[in-house]
Amino acid sequence: MKGKAISIHSARGGTGKTVIAVNLAVILASKGCNVGLLDLDLRAPSLSTIFSKVIEPPVRYWLNDYLNGQCTEEQVMINVSKKYNLEGELLIGLANPAVDAIRSLLGKSSAWEVTAVKKLFSLLSRLFEDMGIDVCLLDTSPGIQYSSINSAVSSDLTIVVTTLDSLDLKGTETMLIDLYDALARKTAVLINKYSPEPRMFHGESSKGIASRVEGILKHPVIGVIPCFCDVLERERAIIMAIEDPKHPFISELEDVAEKIDKIVKG
Repeated sequence: MKGKAISIHSARGGTGKTVIAVNLAVILASKGCNVGLLDLDLRAPSLSTIFSKVIEPPVRYWLNDYLNGQCTEEQVMINVSKKYNLEGELLIGLANPAVDAIRSLLGKSSAWEVTAVKKLFSLLSRLFEDMGIDVCLLDTSPGIQYSSINSAVSSDLTIVVTTLDSLDLKGTETMLIDLYDALARKTAVLINKYSPEPRMFHGESSKGIASRVEGILKHPVIGVIPCFCDVLERERAIIMAIEDPKHPFISELEDVAEKIDKIVKG
């Protein structure tokens, strides 16, 4: 996946989008891939909390600072590879979780958003061309917002994460039509928190679920990840690919990573 940007998106919050983005990044880096991970969920950032155990405070520059033209591409990225003993590089760009930083986004003009997408393209270019990054994962804001649109147009592929909840599926269907089909962007769907006996498709296998959802959403389904209760009960700051790499949840994501590679190369 040389020099590819992949957005991880969802129509609504609570689908497990960020957990999937973080663990995919670690999985890829553990296999020797040089990975970037950007927190573009600027209104509800969480990567700073997830990586808090290995980030020495204070964070000097946030992605907010970069988008405001206050630092360079190199200054905003933090290398955590050695902290986790990863074979490849893992560089992360964190969004500022402070209330004032989040509040300031509400007053941003459309002109600022245009500049922001240009800055995002520049950051991706520097990551790929100068910092040796092979793939960059963009954890985006749920729904259709400026930041998620910017991520969509900047990415080679978007993975839209959904559960089998009817509201999630309907929101995903609408978003795929209104955003991704309208922009003609390459997109795939990842079903998360699938129960072995889902209420709406009782008794069907994961392959049956994937086939049925593909018929509804008209986009390929690249994975159907079961709902692991122990994963839901763990703290968000625990990265499963680091703490419990043999867990079935990580095995499912490793399969997804291989499929993403094929889609991007196809």
